[in-house]
Amino acid sequence: MVLTEEPKYWFYPDVQGNLNLPESERLAVEIIRPTGFQSKEFVSVKSTREFYRNDQPLDADGNAREVKKFKSVTTELCVNADYILRECVGQVRNLSVKDGGGKERQIKSGSELADCRAYGIAEIVSAVCNEVRSDVPTDSKKKSLE
Repeated sequence: MVLTEEPKYWFYPDVQGNLNLPESERLAVEIIRPTGFQSKEFVSVKSTREFYRNDQPLDADGNAREVKKFKSVTTELCVNADYILRECVGQVRNLSVKDGGGKERQIKSGSELADCRAYGIAEIVSAVCNEVRSDVPTDSKKKSLE
């Protein structure tokens, strides 16, 4: 078995019309491919079960009763975006943020992206996290690897 390795590459998120911009103006994020060990830190699963009130086989007086089944079972997938942005994102190009006073600053790293509070940042973070978590290269990535 032979796997393909690419330690770093540039990712252009398909968000907010980014891919319609000239290439020199597109938001670009340097992805640092995670090691197998790091990838276990990306996602955690939280499961909860809610029972009906009468979930015990005996009532308060010790008499047997029919036990009802689960009322609900919930599973939540939690993505650790902070870890992904700080450990698996290098440089960021062509992203700036204006504060309430109109002062503009550049977002230049994954850590700065993680700390950013700008409106619209969630869509970018989601696209980057999905890219880092993906273990299958896209068709365009396959072509560049050949």
